[in-house]
Amino acid sequence: MVHGPLLILSAALALQAPEPGSTALERRKADLIQQIEAAAAAEQPVFGIDTQILAASVLKGHDDVHAARFLGDAGQRTLLLADAATRAHFLKRIVELLAPLDARRAESLCASQSRRPPGQQADPLAVCYDQLIVGLKDWDQGREAFARALAAGAYNLSSTERLLKQARDNHAADFAPLLAAVVDRLPARPEADEIARLESVADAWRRTEPALIRQALARCRAARAALAQRSGQTADARSDLKEPASPLAAPVEPTGEKQGSSKLQLNFNFDFDLGFGSGKDVEDPELKNLPEIANLPLDAALALARSQTYAGARAAMLADILDTRSAELDSTRWAWLAEESLRESGGMRTSGDRLILLAELALWCYQHGEKALAATAAQSLATSFDALVQCGDASCAIFRNGGAPGTLIMLFAEYLRKNNIEPADLGLHHPGLQSRWLLFELDALFEDRSGKKDQPENKDKSDQKDQQEQKEDKPS
Repeated sequence: MVHGPLLILSAALALQAPEPGSTALERRKADLIQQIEAAAAAEQPVFGIDTQILAASVLKGHDDVHAARFLGDAGQRTLLLADAATRAHFLKRIVELLAPLDARRAESLCASQSRRPPGQQADPLAVCYDQLIVGLKDWDQGREAFARALAAGAYNLSSTERLLKQARDNHAADFAPLLAAVVDRLPARPEADEIARLESVADAWRRTEPALIRQALARCRAARAALAQRSGQTADARSDLKEPASPLAAPVEPTGEKQGSSKLQLNFNFDFDLGFGSGKDVEDPELKNLPEIANLPLDAALALARSQTYAGARAAMLADILDTRSAELDSTRWAWLAEESLRESGGMRTSGDRLILLAELALWCYQHGEKALAATAAQSLATSFDALVQCGDASCAIFRNGGAPGTLIMLFAEYLRKNNIEPADLGLHHPGLQSRWLLFELDALFEDRSGKKDQPENKDKSDQKDQQEQKEDKPS
């Protein structure tokens, strides 16, 4: 585990910005990278991988060698993740960053994935190869990677329709062989989404290669029937598509598939109370529709807050009074109410709402000079966070519904940073918090070097622009 003194060392180094290109700057960068590597290794895989990806995002364009190393280590670590949806999420992020730096290494990571077991919805193998293909702008490289993906058993690829359209428009000689490969490579025991992929292809191109399309439809019908038999259900009628008409008929253009950006935007200036809305699991349903107290006299508002049956409601309403009516409270009464709200928060359900409340209490108490209460609130926050998202190798509820759990730690790290509070001041030594604090230092180092902000969110926009240009299907 990385301990508090490292944070103090990093803060001290931040005050001594060396001249750009100096040996001292390179030493500082190397020291921060070493600390981040150690901190990521101390985290559980689902958090440590997130740290490694964030580090690569900061380093990309400044030190591509270390960026690729972080991504390679993160990729190997995904093999420890038992949950396929979690693994697929990370692989997509890793390959998106790694492919432009080292395409072979990115593809070897995809090739190390196994075909998903029957009945599993998440498909890390297909997700990985799909992201790899999206990043390849050269037609031959993309086509060849697509062929290798099909051979490896990755079939439900969103790149399929795009590549077929690109072939028809710009590489006519490759269209029929590519379509034939899509038809021939349908797995022997395909999943429902894989059958649907071939059905979509057949529907889109039903007038272009009639013989191939008839073969595709026959395979789809047989696969649907076999799948229904295995699951004990009636065969789906989805494959009852019309047989292709005469090849002289006007071709039907495929509508194509909109490719949304897969980049998880890394914003080092977000607000803590934004970004938790990643699903119903992070909300406390009993905090909805609380009584309105803004227009009540202070004592009446306090009485109404304390009359609530649910402890979480009492804590939230008292916290609201602390925030909005602080001017009506002397320092002693403010501290009593803060302590009361903190005590009532112990009866709240574990949720993102509880994290927000505790984070706010920690900040307010710190700002009011109530350091002991601030530390208590921060410790409760750390405990609540672990209870909410500390999921080891499996997927977390918040992770499954929205962003990675490491995002929550990053939000709080930024929250402290914006308010000039060192984690050690609150007695916080969570390895995930410390690793992300070091990421801020690394990002600041490159700001010092360039003389302007070059934050990950800006690099994300550049990456998204590159992806958008590739989606326009220009001739190679």
